[in-house]
Amino acid sequence: MDLLRRDLEMARRYWRTFRGVEVYRRWMAEPQAAFYAEVNGTIRYQAEVIRELYPRAKMLLIVRDGRGVVRSVMGWQQFYGPRSRGAYAIAPLPGDPYHDLWSSMGRFEKICWSWMDSNERLMRCIPEGYWCRLEAIATDYDYFSERFIQPTNLDIDRILWRTRMAQRSRNATRQYAFPAWEEWSTDQMHSFERICGDTMRKLGYEC
Repeated sequence: MDLLRRDLEMARRYWRTFRGVEVYRRWMAEPQAAFYAEVNGTIRYQAEVIRELYPRAKMLLIVRDGRGVVRSVMGWQQFYGPRSRGAYAIAPLPGDPYHDLWSSMGRFEKICWSWMDSNERLMRCIPEGYWCRLEAIATDYDYFSERFIQPTNLDIDRILWRTRMAQRSRNATRQYAFPAWEEWSTDQMHSFERICGDTMRKLGYEC
């Protein structure tokens, strides 16, 4: 993922010769499918190339409160740990305000940066009307209809939505190794605000 982030031409070749072919294969394997959809955080740095190669595709930014994301990722030692590599150790590119500060930043700050950077990149590629806050999708059908159903033309009524939202996600964290944001230290709160605050507010979160 990091190489494709750094080299747009390589990302284009990847999508033309491999990933796009795989998407087509999966779609054709389901002859009754009207369209193909993918929810995949690993391709977030390729959004610009996807928009270029597939201009008719609908791209939605489904975002979660950064404080919850940081809390979850802090419990996953493969991210920004001593032996982390590749997708688990994405660092700022030259020209990024945090590039020269990276070696002095702690793991908490790096995870904050990762959330901020990922969403800022996607926000530049995806129109604001297609930004979806996960918390609102799960609790407000009218918001879900405006931000998800209308752009995708899916047929999901209120009853089906309520049934699905009542089911616990298989990916939900059962036990956290890091405290909720209300229990963060003053330094952690300041770091989060400094790195993520502007992005949080752009996305409609209060912090």
